[in-house]
Amino acid sequence: MAEVCWKDIIWTGADKELGIKELLTILKGYGPLEVLHFENPSKYKGELSVWLDEQGLKHISLFHLEVLGEKRKGLGREIIQCLRKIFGGDVYVQDPGEITVAQAMAGGIHVREPNRESALFWIKMFEEKLIQSVEGDLMDLDENTSPDEVEIVKRNFFDDTDE
Repeated sequence: MAEVCWKDIIWTGADKELGIKELLTILKGYGPLEVLHFENPSKYKGELSVWLDEQGLKHISLFHLEVLGEKRKGLGREIIQCLRKIFGGDVYVQDPGEITVAQAMAGGIHVREPNRESALFWIKMFEEKLIQSVEGDLMDLDENTSPDEVEIVKRNFFDDTDE
């Protein structure tokens, strides 16, 4: 499988074999919509896709983000800021805190409980406007979500731990 080190991150195709030229085209936002795996060993790894809208603006759909290592505080925020800088676009998070099909098949995992820490992180990134939306079974937040609705979502994650 081809991999490219671009912007200090190692990139590969997540679901299928992609050549170096295809990877670079996708990373620049001009290729077909593909899910890419990215990793900075010992720091983080994840999966995303990059797409262009009708006006030619780039957008990032982030499917998975995992911070690695012992010193993790602040690294998630830093990664999102880095992705925004690299691609110059908005970040849309899909299915945060849930396991991907590839991970489920590799690890034999069938169910994943909602991760409170992960959920609260995504809510905070949404409130700080580092991400434009969070969509999934855990929560749905977008530009139409009021601050009061965000507070209700937060309380749901705190209430789940009190049972």
